[in-house]
Amino acid sequence: MNDFWLALLGMTCITFSCRYFFFSTTFPFKLGPKVTRLLSYTAPSVLTAMWVPIVFLGHQESNSDFISSPFLIAGVATVIFSLKIKNTLAVVLFGMSVFGLLKILF
Repeated sequence: MNDFWLALLGMTCITFSCRYFFFSTTFPFKLGPKVTRLLSYTAPSVLTAMWVPIVFLGHQESNSDFISSPFLIAGVATVIFSLKIKNTLAVVLFGMSVFGLLKILF
């Protein structure tokens, strides 16, 4: 077994064990209110770390301007749509559709 598969197996075990302890009913494990409040910021932070480089640096792969970048336009359209509609799946599908359409047009 080479190092890649060993590392993948190790990361799988770590991820599974962390998830198992939180979702299993066999372990009486409760987080305090401060930790729960602190962890509520995790998802927005991770998502922001993922989309900011894509939206603001994605235009560098083409010759277009930053303002006319499909990444920026689709990102702004998705944010506006997400403020109106609270259905996550609909927002994701809308954002992907806008981006795909803009990539075809530009």
